[in-house]
Amino acid sequence: MFLIFALITLSGALAMFRQKNLVVAGLCLVLSFIGVSGLFLMLSNPVAAALQIIVYSGAIVVLVLFVIMLLNAHEEEPAVKPRSIQRWGSALVVAVLGVGAFKLVGSSPALRPANVRPVIEPMTLEQVGNYLVQQHLLAFEAIGLLLLASMVAAILLVKRDL
Repeated sequence: MFLIFALITLSGALAMFRQKNLVVAGLCLVLSFIGVSGLFLMLSNPVAAALQIIVYSGAIVVLVLFVIMLLNAHEEEPAVKPRSIQRWGSALVVAVLGVGAFKLVGSSPALRPANVRPVIEPMTLEQVGNYLVQQHLLAFEAIGLLLLASMVAAILLVKRDL
C-alpha cells in the first residue's frame, strides 16, 4: 500500500514538473497531494490526511488555478534554447545533492530499531482545533488576514479598473 501511495505522489510530482500547460500542472499537483494524504492515512493520522485534501488540494490549488487563469491573459514568450552546459551542470548538482541526501538518510537515527522509540498517538480533530484556538490564536488569525489580503491584491492587480 505504501508503494502505491508513494508512486501516486511521485508520478503526480513528476508529471507536474514535465507539464508545459500550467492548468494541467496544477491538476497534477492535486494528484501529488492525494498521494501524500494516503501516506498520512497509512501513518494512522486521518486528521492530517483530511487537512491535506481540504487545505492543499481544495483551497491552495484552487487559488493557484484561479490566479493562473486570471493572469494568463497575455501571450507567452518563446522558449529560449537551453545551453548544454546548464543542462550538465544542473544534472551534476542534482547528483551531488542526491548522494548527500542518501548518505544523510542512511546515517539517520530514525532508521535504528523501532522498538526503542515510544508510540505516539495521532492527534484528533478536536485536539488540533483546541491547539490552534488556545495556543496559536494570534498566528491563526494573522494567517487568515494575510490570505485575505493576498486574494484582494491579486484581484486588484488583474482588475485595475474596479
